[in-house]
Amino acid sequence: MTRRARRLAAAWSFLVVSLCAVAAARAAWMEPDAMFRETQMLARYAARDTAGHSNDPARLDSLGAPLLKLGRLEESKRVYEHAVELAPTDAEALAALGKIALYQGRLDDADRMLSAASVEPGAQQDLLWARARRGDYAGAAEVATALDQQGRAELLRAMAEAPVYKLTGGPAVAKLLWVRAWPTPLVKVRLNNQMVLMAIDTGASDLLLDPSAVRRANVKRLAAERTEFWTGTRVAVGNAMVQKLDLGGMKLERVPAGVIPLRKYSLEVNPYGEPVAGVIGIEVLRRFTPTLDWKRHQLELRRLDAEVAVAPETPRVPFELWGLNELTVYGTVGDGRRMAMVVQSGVPSCGLGAPQVVFDELGIKAGVMSRLAKNAGSWLQGRSWSSVVVPAVTVGPVVQSKVAGWVGALDASELWRHGVRRDGLLAGDFFRDWRVTIDWRAQKLVVET
Repeated sequence: MTRRARRLAAAWSFLVVSLCAVAAARAAWMEPDAMFRETQMLARYAARDTAGHSNDPARLDSLGAPLLKLGRLEESKRVYEHAVELAPTDAEALAALGKIALYQGRLDDADRMLSAASVEPGAQQDLLWARARRGDYAGAAEVATALDQQGRAELLRAMAEAPVYKLTGGPAVAKLLWVRAWPTPLVKVRLNNQMVLMAIDTGASDLLLDPSAVRRANVKRLAAERTEFWTGTRVAVGNAMVQKLDLGGMKLERVPAGVIPLRKYSLEVNPYGEPVAGVIGIEVLRRFTPTLDWKRHQLELRRLDAEVAVAPETPRVPFELWGLNELTVYGTVGDGRRMAMVVQSGVPSCGLGAPQVVFDELGIKAGVMSRLAKNAGSWLQGRSWSSVVVPAVTVGPVVQSKVAGWVGALDASELWRHGVRRDGLLAGDFFRDWRVTIDWRAQKLVVET
């Protein structure tokens, strides 16, 4: 072969490889990622193999598993319930049903089934969350120790020593005006009699405190550290116990807390004002019936036994509590598929956050200037985020258009964290100009639009 022929052959080879790469990239654009597609395929194969064998527990388990991973909980529940009818000691089926019961707030059922299926991978972690949510902190500490989560076990043992979140006084309804509503709600509260500024975040687990606020208010530090889910990723926090927390007259004693530096977060949410001393998380909000009023810029806290007067036709969005307290709703972006999204009101300047692969599936790209200015993530966890505008997001009966979004605001590792697909986080820009009440008993968001 002549030199010219060899060069021509090499050029053709390069062209073919390039065209294949472009075709592969186009195939992945506006399609779910490879792992999601593989799980869909497994669900189809399992459905085919189970046809005509509905009394085979093993085949039922093989069908229930991918359905659960895809977030099709009701279908998975029916399959696994039939498997347990046929084989009452089916550990895989019991673990899956325990997880679903945990999400739906049936904590006694979750504890019973997860205890019976503790040998299944992930069952003990779900059992830990079930016991903690039931208030069985000593039992949860035993499970945490078995899972080698020593830092969390230390906090749980401290919580078991005496009542926590003890409400010692306050009005029927407390109203806290927001110091700022954008990019995230900020309120003034009393921390051990010290007036401090805090953010409101339904995505934070416990009360989070900056080390400077811990020192200034003489908050009791506890041994060890643990990890928590916050702002779309896992962070390390130190253990602490707040002696007194006053939220507009609602007085709580012995409030578990996490200690984490908040300087970068403070510079983002209140750059020219008072430093943010802490974050009010969902474990504090669960002691009340809270209303986050983005229209009047205030936080309303009612006692759990108080009724919230809203019109019967007011839209209600069902939610689930994944893990310990990750408030999760289902919705769609544009005309896409149904997606699970965790509600995190404290992510600044955001309505929808998701990994790159999810925005690729939705066909949403960051603009050139946004890609050049990838710096938002650096203020928080060192990740680069790109801003986008999402045309429309629908959650239950409510819809919001032109929603601010962050590409990368949710770690890709969080997509399958619980063994069930979760695609994004829903933040404050989605709820702008609305009143949102969290009805814990009904597990619904009451959205007054």
